[in-house]
Amino acid sequence: MMTFHLSAPFQSDFTIQTNCTHLSRALLLKYGKYLQHSQELKGKTVTAFRENDRYRIEFEGHVTHTPNALLEIDYILCENTQYDEKIFALHGAAVGYKGKAYLFLASTTSGKTTLESYLVHAGFGYITDDCILLDRTNFVIYPYQSPIHLREGGLQVLKRLHAAPQNLERFGEGGNIRYAYTPENCINGPVPLGGIFFIRRTESENRLIEMSTTEKMTALMEAPITVYTVSGDYLKFISTLAGQNCFRLCYSDLDFVAEVIKNG
Repeated sequence: MMTFHLSAPFQSDFTIQTNCTHLSRALLLKYGKYLQHSQELKGKTVTAFRENDRYRIEFEGHVTHTPNALLEIDYILCENTQYDEKIFALHGAAVGYKGKAYLFLASTTSGKTTLESYLVHAGFGYITDDCILLDRTNFVIYPYQSPIHLREGGLQVLKRLHAAPQNLERFGEGGNIRYAYTPENCINGPVPLGGIFFIRRTESENRLIEMSTTEKMTALMEAPITVYTVSGDYLKFISTLAGQNCFRLCYSDLDFVAEVIKNG
């Protein structure tokens, strides 16, 4: 049995145990430096036992049988992670440019990982690929640099643009195959917020769109990766955050996004 401790910044700790070397490799490629071999149990424990062609997943007395353990573990962790009170956790990617952080908020399969990979290849700094950790007190962004995970479609886009990363490692099962890598130009330490973009990939349109305060607040309240209680203080925070540089960004040309950031 292999035991791992998952300790990501400003969030719950977990222990993951498995008897499968294939799964342990996939877990290391998914969580990167935040997953370490351990001799003790810390936080909540997930166990994944390989039984022939399926896994028996156990968590807090609940048992699930599945052929895709990685997907099930990811679901369990997402549903049971709690974040530090000072953190606003957003579903999105972030890059750094000239000492500022620029956030890309969108749903899964929106192309944000492909966009981020392209920008990192173009010299922007890597901050995070999936979970943005924004400090509610001073609006700085903390790095959360697990490996970037490209889908096949995104990888093909980058290859056509001659921007595909080197030394990719393939992992996953069934229709959930990913290609993992960690960029060299990672940003160390917190970065002040420079701008927020609600992105939409298009066939031919490249446009930066102004938003009203109500549109910004609505979009920001739909963006968290976890559930927040809507209170007076929360709405005040959202209103203040909406006062930052928030835009809708439609793009077909990845270089257009780079120019938007460079031009401020």
